Amino acid sequence: MRRIAASLIALFLVAGSVHAQRSAPRIEDASFMTIGGIEQWVTIRGDDRGHPVLLLLHGGPGDVQSPFVSTYAPYEKDFVLVQWDQRGAGRTFAKNGAAGVTRETLIADGIDLAEQLQKRFPRAPLILFGHSWGSIIATGMAQQRPELFVAYVGTGQVTAWADTVQFQFDFLKQRYQEKGDTAALAALEAIGKPDPKNVGQYFGFSRPIRQNMNASDTAWLSGLRNLYSASGETEAALEAIGDGSSASGSALIGASVATDLPATATSFKIPYYVIQGRHDLFAPTPLVEAYFNKVSAPKKRLIIIEDAGHFALATHQAEVIAALKAVIQ
Repeated sequence: MRRIAASLIALFLVAGSVHAQRSAPRIEDASFMTIGGIEQWVTIRGDDRGHPVLLLLHGGPGDVQSPFVSTYAPYEKDFVLVQWDQRGAGRTFAKNGAAGVTRETLIADGIDLAEQLQKRFPRAPLILFGHSWGSIIATGMAQQRPELFVAYVGTGQVTAWADTVQFQFDFLKQRYQEKGDTAALAALEAIGKPDPKNVGQYFGFSRPIRQNMNASDTAWLSGLRNLYSASGETEAALEAIGDGSSASGSALIGASVATDLPATATSFKIPYYVIQGRHDLFAPTPLVEAYFNKVSAPKKRLIIIEDAGHFALATHQAEVIAALKAVIQ
């Protein structure tokens, strides 16, 4: 009986070991990590820890995406998805406030995080994936430490603030002419040529841009309240997200206004890819195409998603994932 019992125990342990091995590849961590000398919130999720690591840098500034687990779950099938609440944003803001939030510190923080990821996943390729404001930080990271990454990928790719201001001004002017909105058109004509350094003027005339977004962007922004409610975040956490976004926006507006990537960031030592929504009005696609044509890199490719806008990574996950898989192969 003892031999039978021992055999059964051995079989049980072997079966348990096999089950553990089969379930081990899944990774799902959500915790504070010491980055840049402070505790910052990082989530790491993926169906197989051996897959390529996709480091997603959120936009905004301060527009954290880590609460939207279900939205980004499709990425976890093919990648180990890393989301980071940047300094001054989300849970990182709730813990530390917005002290020290600059473009330079965010780039340094991102490099610190990338180094830690490389040590944790030494055999996995690390892909840098920047959205909107995050593409500014990702560009700085790629230029300063290209050896950390197998590729740069931008979406909602930022170009130059001044060019974006002029594009949106001209876009709205044309729309008002088409609609016969003489009052709105007169207001723009009174401005003449917008001053990109006049932030108050810009935010004043550009508000109607949201009324002209494509359907997917409109749906995404209008559904955010429900997404936050479904995320399980506490009221305090949601308040911190809003406060962090405001604080980051104020701290980084000067850096945003000064941004001119077509003049300062055209040479990359790693493959350079952009996945762009055709109807992006926040990072206008014609400007992105012009910037892309200036870039020199070992490999480069621009992929346009025709029916998408600025938030393609959230609204068109399947297309973006397919594009990511295509460019990293």
